[in-house]
Formats: sequence, C-alpha cells, structure tokens
Amino acid sequence: MRKLTETLWINNYEYDKNLQLQPPKKNVFDGQLYVLMNGVSFSSAGDLIADIKKTTNAIFIGEESGGTYEGPTGGDNIVVQLPNSKIMVRISPNIHIGYKYEKHPIGRGVLPTHPANYSIADVLAERDLELEETRILIRVKRIR
Repeated sequence: MRKLTETLWINNYEYDKNLQLQPPKKNVFDGQLYVLMNGVSFSSAGDLIADIKKTTNAIFIGEESGGTYEGPTGGDNIVVQLPNSKIMVRISPNIHIGYKYEKHPIGRGVLPTHPANYSIADVLAERDLELEETRILIRVKRIR
C-alpha cells in the first residue's frame, strides 16, 4: 500500500490487463440474470454478488448475502498502532470507494429483491425456496 494523503491509501502495484474492464464478446448473455443467495454466500461469493448488484439489473432471490456491499473486508490489511493506548489494530484497505455513496445500508450484504423466508416445515420437507421462486419468475416472464 502507498499513502497518498493522511486518510487515503492505494495499492502500490499495477493490475494485470485481465483484471481490467473487458469489452463484451459477440455472444454475450443478455437475458435476465437470477442470483440465488443466502447468508453463507460470503467471502468471494459475497464479493461477486455485490459486484453483480453494482453492475447489472439482476434479480436477487434468497436471504441477505454474507460480506458487505461496499466491498471486501478480508485479504491484505494495514496494521495501525493507536497513538495513546498503543493498541495495534488491523484495518482492511479493500473498500470499493466508487460505491461508497450508493444508497445501501453500510455493513450489510446484498439484500434480496425476492426474499426466501423458510419455515420449519419447509426445512423438514427439504424445500429449496430460492429455486422454486426462480422457476416461478422465469415462467411468469415467458407468459408476458
């Protein structure tokens, strides 16, 4: 990390060209995207769900994703020693600043557009409410 100002740090390395925005291919999928998720969709899965939310018009089905919408909280970290107490804390520099001001509850995962609320009976019957809702949405879209 490289310190730019008192409050802003940036990565001190270049990103590979494969990590940069790429133009769409000729056969790109342009249909409706359905994302099935739940609270154990965290780490890289939570980051992916947040990126899909930020860049597409996908429909999100299930429970709130794990992780945070504003960006990853894992990976590399910066160790800072507090000046008075001398307590050392680790802070993740991995925040998507471009989305910092979007209207979304800070510290929360992606919220579903179609929540799945399981009952005990659903769990005992081994129902997959996310998949059931997705199938309904696809059928309704075909009818229209």
